[in-house]
Amino acid sequence: MDNQKFAGRVTLLVLVNLLVKLVWILFIERKVQTSVGFQSFGLYYSVFNFTLILGVINDPGLNNYLIQYLSKEKKRPQYISDLFSVKIILAVLYTIITLISAWLLGLTDENLLGLLVIYQILFSFLNYLRGFLKGNQLLKAEIFLSVLDKCLIIVALLPILYLNTGFKWTIQFYILAQMLALLIAIAWCFYYLYLKKISILPSKKIRLNFSIIQRIAPFALFAFLVLAYNKIDTVMLVKMLPNGDMESGIYVAAYRFLDAASMLPILFATLFYPVLCKLIGEDSKVERLMNDSVFTLIPTTLIIAMVSWFYRNELMELLYPENSSQKLSIIFGVLMFCLPLVVIYYVYSTYFTANNNLKLLNLVSAGGLITNIALNTVLIPTYQALGAAFSSFISFLLVGLTYLLLYHQQFKKPFRHLLWFKLLLFIGLLIVLGYLTPYAFDNWMLSIAIYTLMSTAIAMCLGFFKLSGLRTAIVQKL
Repeated sequence: MDNQKFAGRVTLLVLVNLLVKLVWILFIERKVQTSVGFQSFGLYYSVFNFTLILGVINDPGLNNYLIQYLSKEKKRPQYISDLFSVKIILAVLYTIITLISAWLLGLTDENLLGLLVIYQILFSFLNYLRGFLKGNQLLKAEIFLSVLDKCLIIVALLPILYLNTGFKWTIQFYILAQMLALLIAIAWCFYYLYLKKISILPSKKIRLNFSIIQRIAPFALFAFLVLAYNKIDTVMLVKMLPNGDMESGIYVAAYRFLDAASMLPILFATLFYPVLCKLIGEDSKVERLMNDSVFTLIPTTLIIAMVSWFYRNELMELLYPENSSQKLSIIFGVLMFCLPLVVIYYVYSTYFTANNNLKLLNLVSAGGLITNIALNTVLIPTYQALGAAFSSFISFLLVGLTYLLLYHQQFKKPFRHLLWFKLLLFIGLLIVLGYLTPYAFDNWMLSIAIYTLMSTAIAMCLGFFKLSGLRTAIVQKL
């Protein structure tokens, strides 16, 4: 496969995943929450995040390790067998540790916990099978499998959710529907690999290869720390407050849109990482690529964050007409200010990962987790879900500034004062525009459209939105 075709398929993979993820978050997950109620969904989401955080035990970077191994010329069947054996043993270990941890923390909904543990194991196994597709350059099948389970749910549930069928929704049904879709995707992937004569099953007895676990341990620690300080908020809300289920539901309703918008930097990192890996050592090209990326993504996400803040009440009333409140709107607005900081996190952490600075990443992530837990402990009892939102913003701010400082000081990268001054000027203009635009137009949707167009024009005049370096590097280097 030539480089340009490969780059095109990787880009298509990113775009397809972005579209499906947005439809899932905005039209399926949001509607399920309004159907089952904020309290029920809040409890579900806190337990989901709990099982997701501990899910690092189940998948401690094994998929990435598999992809790297399959890209090598010399392969040993026994090694594939060892990887599968490790996968099975880790799934059992994950189940035991999760159930014990839940009992110690007092998570008493055993039915919900059990379903979500099985869901996480199935989801992880599908990703493991997809690793064989990626490692063998079967990208068309990978694009299909990356969205198959979500597409099945979207097609099946959209009519039930949006037509007046009289169906009584429960969280258990929602989880079971996702598990069924995962089983279909796993069966399809398994059959496809069988047709391609790609072996995934152990050739001999199951055994634990400790050398594999030792190699992936630093990556597993990093994944755990990142997941923990991103997802622990809802778990703490449920455990610390008497009305924790409801507060968690309110927080999730607001956080959903940060989650959706974060797909932009997350999927960007999918393209960014392999390019950086090949450019490390070519300082001038890396610097240009980093600057192009930062000063395209941050202005874009700043526009989204400012729109979310200035039109927070209207947006929440549109999306949650029966559950909208001033509290929900403010939490939504505060959380969306995390978005530009998420960009800083993903761009610079991707650089450190490509440069193999795992120790540094783990130290910063551990600091982020400690900060988040400490802030939540102080703020949640007083400010409830809003306190969790402030904790997230401050944690992202400190982690982002730390990455920025380390990049410029420890790695001797020049600080582009003019570009950062332009960014501060851009923020000031966005704020002024945000206060003036609503008064000029009676229709708030028209006002948002005008605000977005004018903000984009200002960003282009200031010289932002340059991605020529990344486009060239993808074609030349992949």
